[in-house]
Amino acid sequence: MAVRVHLSSNLRGPTGGLAEVEAEGATVGALIDDLDRRYPGLGDALRAGVSVVIDGLLIAHPEYEPLADGAQVYFVPQTAGGLG
Repeated sequence: MAVRVHLSSNLRGPTGGLAEVEAEGATVGALIDDLDRRYPGLGDALRAGVSVVIDGLLIAHPEYEPLADGAQVYFVPQTAGGLG
């Protein structure tokens, strides 16, 4: 499945600064593996402290989340907060 991947600025180093790339994967985990093959080092960055948004929906546990052909996948920094 070909999907469009959008990377936040802190994740663009391995892509040479590209904000958007195309990659393949039937699940988010497979997508990350493909991205790491294409852009060595990106996989580790994507598995450490990022949130995954697929077609506008924030996914809590994305590793095995299925992806549709043409999906838009955003990797963004995790945010924390709340009243405290």
